[in-house]
Amino acid sequence: MPDANLPSGSSLSARDAAAEIAAKFSAAGYTAYFAGGCVRDELLQLSPTDYDIATSATTEQIRLIFPKARGVGESFGVILVHHKGRVVEVASFRADGRYVDGRRPEDIEVGDEKTDANRRDFTINGIFMHPATGEIIDHVNGRADIQHKMLRAINNPDARLSEDRLRLLRAVRFAARFAFTIEPQTEAAIRAHAHELRGVSRERVGQELRRMIAHASHVKAIELIEALGLASSTLLEVAPPTSLRRVRTLAHTFTPTRAAPHAPETLPAQQLATVLAAWLLDRESQLPWQERVHHWTNALVLSNKERDALTGTLHLQTTLPQWATFTKALQKRTAANASFMDALHVFATDAPDMAARIHQDFQTLQTDGISPAPWLSGDDLIAMGLRAGPNFRRILDAVYDAQLEGRLVNKAAATALAKQLSSA
Repeated sequence: MPDANLPSGSSLSARDAAAEIAAKFSAAGYTAYFAGGCVRDELLQLSPTDYDIATSATTEQIRLIFPKARGVGESFGVILVHHKGRVVEVASFRADGRYVDGRRPEDIEVGDEKTDANRRDFTINGIFMHPATGEIIDHVNGRADIQHKMLRAINNPDARLSEDRLRLLRAVRFAARFAFTIEPQTEAAIRAHAHELRGVSRERVGQELRRMIAHASHVKAIELIEALGLASSTLLEVAPPTSLRRVRTLAHTFTPTRAAPHAPETLPAQQLATVLAAWLLDRESQLPWQERVHHWTNALVLSNKERDALTGTLHLQTTLPQWATFTKALQKRTAANASFMDALHVFATDAPDMAARIHQDFQTLQTDGISPAPWLSGDDLIAMGLRAGPNFRRILDAVYDAQLEGRLVNKAAATALAKQLSSA
C-alpha cells in the first residue's frame, strides 16, 4: 500500500482524500470529522475547495499515524497531512485559552468535539460531518442558521469578536457571499468593536478585503463595511456617509478580464484597483487622490503592482475629460495605458455618454494600431551620427507621434524626419 503521506499516485478529489485520511484515524480508534467551511459549503450545496479535519487524536498521535505530516501550527494542534496529491489540514479537538493579542489564544487545552465547536467563530462554521456517513454533528445550532440564512457568532458575540478582531471583516465576507442576514446581537457587537480593527495586522486586513473583492458579492461586502462602521478602521480613513454610487454602477458594467479567483493572492492587480478606485472616489475627501492612494496602500498593504494600477486608474479620471482635445497621437498614448479600459469603466459611472464616445474613438484607433513598435530607437539615432543627449527624447517622441498619427509611412520617412528635427 502506498505511503499515505506522499503526494504521489492517483490524485483523488479533495473530499475523497480527506475521507481516506479520516478513515485512518477511525481505524486507529479516534474520532475524525470534516470541520468548518467544508461542512458549511456542502450544506449550502456549494463545492468546497478544500476539506479540514478535526480529530480526537493529539498532535503526537497524528504523527504516529502519519509520520511525514508537517506541523504548521503545532502549538495549536494543527498538522498538514499529504495524501495522494492532496494536502489536508488536521487539527486536534481543543479548547482555547485566554486571547491576549486580538488574534490567537495564549495557550490551548485538549478538548472534545463540543468544546472545539464552541471555540469557533460563527455557528455556520462550527458544524462537523462524519466523512463516511454524512451524519451532521451540530453542537452550536449552525444548521438551523444556515437554513434561516443567518450569520450568528457562537455564544457571546463580544467575546468571539474580541478574540480575533479580523472576525469583524470575516463576518462581512460570509454575510455578503452567502446573502445571509447578520443576527442582531452579532451586528451590535460588530458595531461596538469596529474601532478595534485598527489594531489588526494591515496585511491580514488587506487579504480579507481581497477575498471580498475577488467574489461576485463584493458590492454587498463594501456596503456592509460602510454600514457597520468598519470602513474607517479598514481603510484608516474617515469619510462622510457615501451612497457607493460608483461601486454599484461599476458592478453592472465592469467585466473582469478573467473570472474572479477564489484565492486572494491570484486576484489581478488591475481588477482590485478598478474596484478600489470606484470606492475611493465614492468616499469623498478633501485630500488629493495621490495622498489617499498612499494611505490606502499602507492600510491594505498593496503591492507595487496594485498601487501602480490604482494610481493609473485614478490619474486617467483626471485626463479623460480632456479626451476630445487630444491629438490622435496623445489619444493613442493614453489608450495604450495598461489601466485604460478599466479606468474607462470607472469614468463611465460619472460620464456615461462621454465614456461611450471615447470607447468609439478607441475602436477606431485600433484599426491602425494603438501602440505599434516605433520605427526608430536611440540606436538608430546614434547610427545616424547623432550624439546621445537630452535631445534624443524630444526627437524620438516627435517621430513616434508622427508615426501614431499616420504622417509617416515607413522607417525611411521616420529617419528623414529625425534628421530634420536634429538640425532644427
